Amino acid sequence: MYASIQFDKEAHFQSRGRNGYLNTHGVAVYNMGVGDTEEVHLHPITSRGEASDACRIVIRKSAIPDLIKALIDAVGPPPGEIADNSDDKRYRPSPTSISTASGN
Repeated sequence: MYASIQFDKEAHFQSRGRNGYLNTHGVAVYNMGVGDTEEVHLHPITSRGEASDACRIVIRKSAIPDLIKALIDAVGPPPGEIADNSDDKRYRPSPTSISTASGN
């Protein structure tokens, strides 16, 4: 299975590949493997619109929730975040990250 994320504007992001830096215009996501060896491969999309084989991130599918939590912890929730009402406490904001208006 394959999906991709294309950036809105021409990206000035660069990914480090085996032969130097690649201008990155998006991210290709591949679903690889079956059973206990399920993995997700993330490849930068080059200016030619192709996924680069020179640069990739491989992550176990079971680690994706932890990756998402780490991304949110590092950079904060995205604008217009969809509220998560799940029972999994890993996806709920910590009490220190909730901002409230006080009348003081």
